[in-house]
Parts: sequence; C-alpha cells; structure tokens
Amino acid sequence: MRPLSLIAALALLQGQAQSGRAPSPTVAGRYATVVTLLSSTCAGQGVEQHPTTVAHATGSAKLSLTHAGSTYEGTLRDDGTFATTAVTQEFDGVRYTIAISGRFRENRLDATVRVDALKQPPCQFTARWSGKREAEAGAAAARPRPNP
Repeated sequence: MRPLSLIAALALLQGQAQSGRAPSPTVAGRYATVVTLLSSTCAGQGVEQHPTTVAHATGSAKLSLTHAGSTYEGTLRDDGTFATTAVTQEFDGVRYTIAISGRFRENRLDATVRVDALKQPPCQFTARWSGKREAEAGAAAARPRPNP
C-alpha cells in the first residue's frame, strides 16, 4: 500500500471510530426478486414476479425501489435495513396503501411488503420480496467495449 493510500485509509477508519458508524452498504442495482404471498384477508389475492431496481448513492440514507413500474422512496440505515414511506396508488379502480421494509445483506434483498386495500370490505395482504443482486447500477456502462 502506498503511503498516501495508507494515510487515507487510516483517516477513514478514524472518522468511522469517531462517528461510531460504519459506512452505509452499496445496494444500488437490479435484483432478481421472487415474490411470495405471506398472508392475505383479500379474497383471491395473488402475486406477480417482477425484478426490483434499487437506486442509491453510496453513503446516502435515501434510496428508491422500483418494482412492477411503481417506485417507492425510503431510508437506508447503516446496518442495511430500510423502510419506505407508505404510498397510496390506484389499480383497477381500487386504492391501495403500500409500505415496504427489509434488509440488504451480502448482495441480497429481503423485504416485507404490506398492502392495505381501501375497498369494501377493506382487506390487507403481506408479501415477501427476496432476491439476489444481478448487477450494480452502472456496471454495464463501466465495462470496456471490445474494439471492432
């Protein structure tokens, strides 16, 4: 290790020790998400399989998850856990409130999605999203291209 690199590494470690915080994980990318219905009081409720794309700048507490065309904004903690702000969306004339919480660990996403259907009678279901990161965001752009 070069002396300058060693100094930079020591400064980074000292900053972490003083703040008591580890750096936030790198979680941006596309996840091959398997969706499983955990519980439901909504008659005939099913789930669909879609990948999840996570937008996140390393070191930031903000992130967004895009799944099946819908985007959910949330907060990422240093331990890899996250929660989104509940949003209300309308599908086929029914309004739904959706909130997601979960954890990123070892290039995997594991989350619980709670959905409240605002219809008569009201009902609720919970699904699990689980998947491995296929690629980091921007990884394709960083790869060198072969010369023709």
